[in-house]
Amino acid sequence: MRLRTSVLHGREVPVISLEEGEEAVVVSDVHLGLKYKGRILAKFKEFEEFLKHLTARPPTLLVLLGDVLELWSAKASEVFAAAYAPLRALAKLDCKVLYVAGNHDRIAAHLSREGLFQGDNLLVAPEYAILECGGKRGLLFHGHQLDWKFVKLKWLWRLEPYVYLLSEVLYALPWASEWVVALGYAALLPVIMLATNGAPLPVRLAATTSALLLSAPLIVLFWRAIQDRFWYGVVQPLARSRLRGKSLASPAVSRALSNLLSLIENGFGRIDFTVFGHTHVPELARGEGGRLFANCGSWVEEPGRPRCTFVRVSGGRVELGLWTGSGEEIMAAEAL
Repeated sequence: MRLRTSVLHGREVPVISLEEGEEAVVVSDVHLGLKYKGRILAKFKEFEEFLKHLTARPPTLLVLLGDVLELWSAKASEVFAAAYAPLRALAKLDCKVLYVAGNHDRIAAHLSREGLFQGDNLLVAPEYAILECGGKRGLLFHGHQLDWKFVKLKWLWRLEPYVYLLSEVLYALPWASEWVVALGYAALLPVIMLATNGAPLPVRLAATTSALLLSAPLIVLFWRAIQDRFWYGVVQPLARSRLRGKSLASPAVSRALSNLLSLIENGFGRIDFTVFGHTHVPELARGEGGRLFANCGSWVEEPGRPRCTFVRVSGGRVELGLWTGSGEEIMAAEAL
């Protein structure tokens, strides 16, 4: 396996070339730590078993294609409780690991790889990666880049890692006192404004800045409390291109994907295949011009939808696989 870097729109993009006999396994949307009404939805035990299964014949490259950690709505303690066993299994896997950040684990884009894995085996890609195999070029990305709400509200989405970190600091306070602390800081606002009323302009500007900073904990806690209702109850119903649960046949997916590929090909040349996730719909299909599209699916319990799925790229072939709990089952396969 050979690794180099290229630049697209001012950002470094890893370019990984597989040699003959080498293979890559791609998984996405494990959402470790995800719960709904107290019920664990992420299939973290199955994911651990799959990683242990891979140790018998490890791939050359394991790609974690985003939303592996639920660093969006779950508390950090719940995320790492669910991730502990899978991470132990991952650390024993003798292969290179590529982590491509998703929208629910955007914070991973800022990770330093030093010291996390011995032998410098971890690569982190904030947005995209290029995978070359059998003379073909593929694009790896999580998939939220196709979603209307993340394109139009990019500024809000990029704030999320900082909001998450600050809220987790507040949640770590003893005796569940985060709201008391946040309200206490906010109560200082009228005191500051009254004390600086009629003061020189620089003093009033400094007071306004201080007021905004003091109100940040309350704003952050309120946002964490309503963020899912806001995104999934307000923004998504208004977004014409809502992607969750939609297949490649949907114009909301195919049109956005075509636009993204045109943009990427301007920098890298022809893209022969793409692998992404985000929609939680595992599939393998051919598009116009023979281009191959693969979606990894998810490791989340959802009614009427396959789970514990993955993509394998090797020997000029792409497979969509299912982990059954005791072995791998090939759902679909196509030549590159």
